[in-house]
Amino acid sequence: MGSSIRQDGEYIIYGMFSSYFTKKLEAYFLAKGIAYRYVEMDAPSFVQVGEKVGVVQLPQVQCPDGSWLTDTTLIMEHFEQDKSLPALQPEQPLAAFLSEFLEDCFDEWLWTPALYYRWAFKMDRLRRSEEFTYSIGANGLYLPRFLNRLFLIWRQLQVHIKNNGVVSKAHARNVEEFYLQLLDMLQPIFEKRPFLFGERPCAADFGLFGPMFPHFSCDPTPQEIMHVRAPHVFRWIARLWSTRPAEVSAAAEIKEMPEDLQPLLAKMAGEYLPYLVENQKAFSRDDKSTSYALGGLQWQVKTAPYRVYCLAQLQTKFQRLSVADQAACESLLGRQAISILTAQPQYPAGMEQITASQPLKGDDKQLLTRLWQDDNTPVEKLFENRLKRRPSKAAVEIKRQGTSWLPHYFRRYRA
Repeated sequence: MGSSIRQDGEYIIYGMFSSYFTKKLEAYFLAKGIAYRYVEMDAPSFVQVGEKVGVVQLPQVQCPDGSWLTDTTLIMEHFEQDKSLPALQPEQPLAAFLSEFLEDCFDEWLWTPALYYRWAFKMDRLRRSEEFTYSIGANGLYLPRFLNRLFLIWRQLQVHIKNNGVVSKAHARNVEEFYLQLLDMLQPIFEKRPFLFGERPCAADFGLFGPMFPHFSCDPTPQEIMHVRAPHVFRWIARLWSTRPAEVSAAAEIKEMPEDLQPLLAKMAGEYLPYLVENQKAFSRDDKSTSYALGGLQWQVKTAPYRVYCLAQLQTKFQRLSVADQAACESLLGRQAISILTAQPQYPAGMEQITASQPLKGDDKQLLTRLWQDDNTPVEKLFENRLKRRPSKAAVEIKRQGTSWLPHYFRRYRA
């Protein structure tokens, strides 16, 4: 796969309308000024593109030269190397590390509440399951649409509720409260300034945007909560989605981390990093599940190889900071966090040198999931193999302001 940055043609984002990471990357491309077209994936294209790249995840990016990029964090790092485009990362090493730290926290630690709010409540899951039958679930199971919807709901409740450790009312309440606390922490920040670190967005903003836009601000239940409890967060979402390169270039560069981010940093460090340590320990023991304590509860989740990589990356980046910057992090993240970040990074085999253009690959017979897991049931593997051969109906679209683009569902059923 090629790794050069090409600006002589448009990129193609293969994604899903309501996808956490698709919207994160689209917002980044729009703010960065990277021309792209879009493909709303159906079931066959999801598997077939994953086979080309080596991992089944959303989104995937095809470059003008035909090569592929994957993993939104690595894709953003890839494009930040191009100095001809507006910079969307702080130059100060400490601020840059803290932005990347928050981006990783938002990518991974907000995954459970985002998926919980989407599937735990009937109104939300009815909306999304109906939508999914026209997008990622389309052209998959040859069943009546209502049966496809019921299957999707059953699968999502298993994968994104139960497998994420939400197995009791106490666990559910903990996840619900996390979202409320997050809104309460973000509301005063966005009341004072347009973005997390200042006048222009950075990696932390795009990481937060993933769960905040397609999930919390669009799914009915968390949306209504946000509208009332944190209207400035809702305004930040619209602001970031509408940000373009000229506005970025005109905004002051990020010089340092604002002091009022400390409570948010401390909360993420105190919860997410200890979990990453337990996940790493479970992975080293070849345990399929990870146990950790949080909020007076014991949680049991699937061990995620990708998050072993996330911890090693955070440790590597932290240890590149100057001694003074590392010392400054202790008051921001806490002593426990520093003890974790100063530990020797332990990259699983094959993960040290991955890039957006050269991701970790599964074997030829089984594709890896977003978290680099290979745990599909025999029935799922059979279905996946059939999808590799089934023609996709997904098509490239120009989806941007100033075009006549309309959603597939609307085009099909409009009066």
